[in-house]
Amino acid sequence: MAQALRRSRFMSTLTQRVSWALTLIAALLVVIMGGLAYIAFARMEDGMVNAMLVSYARNPSLLPDSGYGRSEALGAELDTYWFVPEQPKDNLPQFARVPEPGLYEFHIGSDTWHVLRQDKEQGQLYLVYRATPHEDRVREFGLILSLIGSATILLVFLLGRRVARHAVAPMLTLSRHLENWAPGRSGLPEHQDDEAGRLIRAFNRMQEHVEELLNHEREFAANLGHELRTGLTGIRSDCELLLLQLPEGPSQQRLKRMMVQADAISASLDAAESLAYTAERHVREVDIRELAQQTWQAVALLDANSSNVRWSNQLPDTLLYTLDPYALSMLLRILMRNAIDHAAPCKLQLSWISPSVLALQDDGPGIAEQDRILIFERHFSQGKQLPTGTREEGHRGIGLALARQLALAQGWSLSVQSGPDGKGCVFKLDLDPA
Repeated sequence: MAQALRRSRFMSTLTQRVSWALTLIAALLVVIMGGLAYIAFARMEDGMVNAMLVSYARNPSLLPDSGYGRSEALGAELDTYWFVPEQPKDNLPQFARVPEPGLYEFHIGSDTWHVLRQDKEQGQLYLVYRATPHEDRVREFGLILSLIGSATILLVFLLGRRVARHAVAPMLTLSRHLENWAPGRSGLPEHQDDEAGRLIRAFNRMQEHVEELLNHEREFAANLGHELRTGLTGIRSDCELLLLQLPEGPSQQRLKRMMVQADAISASLDAAESLAYTAERHVREVDIRELAQQTWQAVALLDANSSNVRWSNQLPDTLLYTLDPYALSMLLRILMRNAIDHAAPCKLQLSWISPSVLALQDDGPGIAEQDRILIFERHFSQGKQLPTGTREEGHRGIGLALARQLALAQGWSLSVQSGPDGKGCVFKLDLDPA
């Protein structure tokens, strides 16, 4: 039952967005078309009344013979007034005593009146028409349009849901498959349990898994290189001691050759490590503010403790820089996780120091001065040196060392210092060191 409700909620989010978008578009079109139709009908009614009055004025034979008369015209009252020169207009309604010849419209209370004044040689003709029934028909027409428009919008909403289900079905399928296939777990909040949130969570889990594999690979390679260099250093030292003890001859030549081969192996290890960090570089122009914001959102989605950190992105809106975006994103991710693990609860602020320095500052407990010089060493965490090969949760002790290696491989400079007044710490990444 719970799974069915969860799937229903999952299905409804993007489907509702599409269906509501279709409904809003249809509602906008209905309102525009209905409004235009209502205005056109109202003007047609006014034009018909005015045309009728002009027609009566041009054909006096249609009017009553007396000076004052009333006739029924299209279900409304038409009052005719004829005044010879100098005749007082006592019986003419006050509102109809217009100053100039022509057509006029008056709204008095709930009634609408159309007045036509026409001046002739024999006198003045006034036609006063009560057009309230026409206005009632206009309002009835507007009510009918409203009912038809409402029914149309409701129909579009119902049909839009069916169309939306078919339109977003591939994305829903992809989202479910990625979520089921992506390794690991995350602390995605319940209110973000929608299609967009699931896709972001799945991709972030994959990125986190890839980064963990890279970290493990590099840690293994570094440990292997360290062990090999230790053995090679011992061999070379023994060779140097034997050279001092043995007489000149073939034995010394073999020892010298062993020393040369040990140096060559060490140089090959150095070259291999350097190649591992520099082989894949995809440099392009990057909006650093947007990249940093996306990186923080990814970290916050995957780390439940991120709620203890108040993120503040103070970078300029248009900060474009040519660099490897993946390397910068990975480095910022390491520094952000380090702040979440060791500085929370705190405020984490990213700012730009001209001309080329990114400053990530927190107001947490900070780093002791004696530990600051060791913070980028491998297996150094929380003021103590962890045993080689020890792995705590989250691979503590290798993150900042990896960040320093990433920075060096890209030609950047990464440093740390205490925050203002000795509170917190500031990691500074110089993207273009002198």
